This record gives sequence, structure tokens and C-alpha cells, in this order.
Amino acid sequence: MQQFREYKMEIDETIKERRSIRSYLGRDIPDSVIEELLDLARYAPSSMNGQPWHFIVVRAEKSKRRLAEIKNQYCPVEKQIYKADFLQKAPVIIIVCVDKQKSYDREVENGVLATANLMLAAYSRGLGSVYLSAYRNGEPRISEEIRQALNIPQNLDPITIVPLGYPNEVPEPKIVQSLEEMISYESYCAK
Repeated sequence: MQQFREYKMEIDETIKERRSIRSYLGRDIPDSVIEELLDLARYAPSSMNGQPWHFIVVRAEKSKRRLAEIKNQYCPVEKQIYKADFLQKAPVIIIVCVDKQKSYDREVENGVLATANLMLAAYSRGLGSVYLSAYRNGEPRISEEIRQALNIPQNLDPITIVPLGYPNEVPEPKIVQSLEEMISYESYCAK
């Protein structure tokens, strides 16, 4: 059995420092870097180790524009200040899809886990990203329009949209609630 390492890796720093980035420099991202990120994304846990992922790499301006239109069209009222127009300026957009047959009724969870790996790997290489859903509960049209726009077959569900680019902004450090507010032992205890 492989021994666990006894030291903390730089993953702690990556997790704590990653921020949502919606503004990117015009600098291109080499295919080799994108492939490194997707290689790491595929190591995410998945239900019954189904490894259901399929990644669509989008660089075409027309496709990026269409994705922004779809996201804006189905944006909930409470999130209207977060228009998706910035997608058009991202050098690359990754659509994380999952194969329904290999997901064992855990399409969303499987897609989100791979997306987390992708975003952390991107940050560790100096890239910015932001999490966007490619689905909405009770609103199947957003997924269907993304499916049509990118010619995604019916056996695959688009789960997330991840724009990638070299950051053109420096967000404030994240303020998190105290750990004590989030932990209960043995049973729930209101804080």
C-alpha cells in the first residue's frame, strides 16, 4: 500500500487563495496547458469511478458569444448584476459534460468535482477562472440550448462552464466565516 505523505503540499495555499476572475488579459493559453488542466480534472472522484467526463474546449468567438447570450437569457433575477458578457473576452472556455450512463444518477456531483479540480489546477498555473452552471433546476432549456450550440449529443449533459484566462483583476481576499460557526460534533448544534 502506498504511504501517505507526512507534509502539507502547496494545495492548501491554492485552495485558500483562488478567487473568481471575470476579467482576462488578451494573452492566449497554450493547448499544452489546457491539456495539463484537463488531465488533472479527470482525476476527480466520481460515482462508482464511472469517470463520465467529456471536456469541450471553446476558443471560437462565435461560440463564446452564443454561450454568453444563453447564460444572460436564463440568468435569474437575483443574479442580473453578474452578466455573462465577460465570456466573450475569455481566451478559452471549458464546458464540463458528463455521460449520463457513467454517472450513476450523479451527473451534477461528478461534473462539479471535476470542475473544482480544473479551477484549482488553473489557479496553480497563474490562470483565473470562475464557476458557471450549464444547467438550472426546473429550467431545462439552458442545458438544451448549450447542447445545441455546441453539438453535444443527448447522452452527455453539460454541467459547468469554466472560462479561463490570465487575470486582468485582483479581487480582494476572501472573508470566510469562522470554522467554529460551521462545525458541530455528533449532532447539529446552533451557534
